[in-house]
Amino acid sequence: MKSKRSFKALFWPTFIELLFFMLMGTVDTIMLSNFSDYAVGAVGNSATLINMFAVLLLVVANGVAVLVSQYLGANKNDVARRVIGSGLIINFIIGFFLATSLILSADFLLNLVNTKVELFENSKTYLTVIAMSLFFVSVSNVITASLRSYGFAKYITIVVIVGNVLNIIGNFVLINGYLGFPRLGVYGAAISTLGVRSLMMLVYVTLLFKVLKFRIPDIRLNLISIKQILKIGLPSAAESWTYTIMQGIILSMINSLGPDFTTARTYVNTILTYIYVFSLAFASANAVMTGYYIGEKNYEKAHKETLKTLVRSFLIVTAMTLVVNLSSGFIIQLFTQNTIIITTVRRILWLAILLEFARSINLILIQALRSAGDTSFPLIMAIISMFGIAVTFAYLFGIHLGLGLFGIYLAYTIDELTRASFMYLRWQSRKWEAKSGYLENTV
Repeated sequence: MKSKRSFKALFWPTFIELLFFMLMGTVDTIMLSNFSDYAVGAVGNSATLINMFAVLLLVVANGVAVLVSQYLGANKNDVARRVIGSGLIINFIIGFFLATSLILSADFLLNLVNTKVELFENSKTYLTVIAMSLFFVSVSNVITASLRSYGFAKYITIVVIVGNVLNIIGNFVLINGYLGFPRLGVYGAAISTLGVRSLMMLVYVTLLFKVLKFRIPDIRLNLISIKQILKIGLPSAAESWTYTIMQGIILSMINSLGPDFTTARTYVNTILTYIYVFSLAFASANAVMTGYYIGEKNYEKAHKETLKTLVRSFLIVTAMTLVVNLSSGFIIQLFTQNTIIITTVRRILWLAILLEFARSINLILIQALRSAGDTSFPLIMAIISMFGIAVTFAYLFGIHLGLGLFGIYLAYTIDELTRASFMYLRWQSRKWEAKSGYLENTV
């Protein structure tokens, strides 16, 4: 089948895919909020810990996405397929290891982030069940990265939409105990997600062979491909891991404020995902196109198109953040009637105007730099800014000065603005143009 490699052809399927993927989490949150506010807090607690480990799956997925798009741009399809084959094997092993590790260390990890007794049991339940799904996610991540790089993002969109429908049905039945099933609450939400992710992986494997015409012999390890994947993927994943470790440290601060604020954090993040989704879709589509341009050695095009993407994203993200704030009273009451939570969430959403603007810049420029092979600079800045600014100021504002959750989100905003400034300067310096020399080594 013929693929489409244009920004619009990549953006819209990616946006719809991400929107429905995030909707899956929102459905969990809304359905669980009807069950219990603290059930929502427990799921949010566990999700942060799971993400701390799941980012390791991005080592391979990010490396595969960048390499495949660059090799396709350079008309080296055989090498691109070789990269996919190696990536599948590596991530399969990593996924199995991560799932096992999370299940065995659940109690230790939850105590490490100061999980309150009101949330502990449900947090552990969700953590152990969802951990098993990382095995399926590991394989899916490599295949979806490959499909997107080949220009077949529309198939991912269809799978995610169907997966959402199945997850809604599973949640409705298992959380509340319909059709003869017991009322399982958090456990039911976790089981539903686990089942849907396993089915989605099976569909993605089918697409790998049917759409990309992959063959069993293509799935094999190649030393050169492994080195290239790790060269790009390790710094990218280390940066993501820095972010999630930062989130884990700050989560322990939030947990110390009490379960109402842990739950408020979950609601804030759920609402902001619908702004974040625009930034992420812009960044993902631009990253693939940048990879093509780098493969063609058209650096000027890569530079200009990324700057255009920044402008588009700024307009959309700013408008959406204002819309969310103007309707926040209605939105938050879909989740809870707790006045402490409602007041806290509405204050933070106004701060999100700056937060989401800065995060948009970071997402687009960091992924563009990765596509050019410039992965070390974003990692160095992540370590310096996230720990030096976000963690430090989160404690100063949120705990020491008593600003609570608002102070913690203020720290997030300062961190994002600082890194956004440096990422823009890096992109404008064009030092990334010299980072793709490994493309010549394809033996």
